Amino acid sequence: MIKKTTGLHPAAFLMSGLLLLSMAGCGSAPARQPVAIELANKADQEAHRALRDGDLMRAYELFRQSMLFQQSVDNHPASALAAINLSFVSHKLGKDAIALDLLDSIPTDSTVQISSELRAAAAFRKGIIYADTGKIDKAEAALQLALQICNKQCSFGAGMSNLGARLALNKGDYTTALANAKSVISNGAENDELANAQRIAALAESALGQHEAALTHYQAALELDKELALSSRIAEDLRGIASVLHKLGRIAEAEIFARRAESVTTSARLLPGKSTKNILP
Repeated sequence: MIKKTTGLHPAAFLMSGLLLLSMAGCGSAPARQPVAIELANKADQEAHRALRDGDLMRAYELFRQSMLFQQSVDNHPASALAAINLSFVSHKLGKDAIALDLLDSIPTDSTVQISSELRAAAAFRKGIIYADTGKIDKAEAALQLALQICNKQCSFGAGMSNLGARLALNKGDYTTALANAKSVISNGAENDELANAQRIAALAESALGQHEAALTHYQAALELDKELALSSRIAEDLRGIASVLHKLGRIAEAEIFARRAESVTTSARLLPGKSTKNILP
């Protein structure tokens, strides 16, 4: 997901209010933001809060409101930003067609209003969705477009390297996947992408028969994911450790980690919902 930088949002019924505010701005009192912008900022902030709480349906509706407000005042950059955030949540909810449609026109937008960072982010997000749904060729094309737009200037380079490593894994090119993942690890990244790189490295090493090294990377990923409190990833790490321990013949230990993974998954599913059962642990 992309963090907001600015926000604007209004609906048609607010237009008269906007006119009143703009005229009132001639008085001696300090000018305040238009109502639409305030509502947009509020919706965006609440959407991020809902996402942190794991309430995906509420986050979806709030990001949608934010996007519509922004579109109604023709705030093109803010609208694109909200669309990228909305696509992130849409994908989490399994609404992949909606997610892709939201992103479709952003990478190729030729107007000067849309920054290269936003256009690259949209292409990168498309690559992730395609990768998650097994459309590897489309994922690679989207990633290459993101890299081309970005020209090594974007803030999410580690994420793009990890996506490249994931795609290499899917094609059975474990050596390339391992090299990409190790590059992220050695160059440093935010904890979420660093954990992804550790996990990808472990998967590649396990496939290459380097089980002890894979175990080390899985354990590093597990510690990072615990710091982030991401249940689904913690369970994935625990299952990975169990798989490697089984390959090493350490069956009793493998069974312990497998049970831990199942416990994490079960407990996360039983957490109380908010506006929906679609909870992001």
